[in-house]
Amino acid sequence: MQGKLGLVFGVANKRSIAWGIAQALAGAGARLAFTYIPTIDRVGDNVRELASTIPGSICIPCDVQKDEDVEAAFQRIEEEFGGLDILVHSVAFAPKEALDGRLLDTSRSAFQTALDVSAYSLIPMARLAFPLMERRGGGSIITMTYGASQRVVPKYNVMAVAKAALETEVRYLAFEGGEQNIRVNAISAGPVKTL
Repeated sequence: MQGKLGLVFGVANKRSIAWGIAQALAGAGARLAFTYIPTIDRVGDNVRELASTIPGSICIPCDVQKDEDVEAAFQRIEEEFGGLDILVHSVAFAPKEALDGRLLDTSRSAFQTALDVSAYSLIPMARLAFPLMERRGGGSIITMTYGASQRVVPKYNVMAVAKAALETEVRYLAFEGGEQNIRVNAISAGPVKTL
């Protein structure tokens, strides 16, 4: 990974899957940028503190539900890095009330939030990453999924629906990126204690 350039979405604290991936990438020689949600001070502080342990890394505020934030993040990557080799999409969220109880009781707004953050956000990220990766001869996009997309896991509810949508996106984006040597994969890490 020496000389590779990566952008990591989804670090919240030291137990985040995204942080484990970032440590592995940095340990293999990649230079990284991290995003953080600007409206959650605690998370921003955590991300900046963790990123400071990786030489040459930068931090960028980004709310993935705002197109202008996502565009600004990739603009910053273009200015700082000039291209991109790796994109880590480790972003997921559903309102707590949509995880308690039954899927049957999921509100429209909770459904929209879960799918917007957990699934849709990969599409604009990939759209902005593809040209930056093409400049470098290709790249790799990875996202996090979970087996609940394929089978029932109690209390995962609307997140399972979001993960199923995310996996479908991965197949289509992998197809669309293939000719430019851009790989798109989903990783199911299994049970891990995270935020």
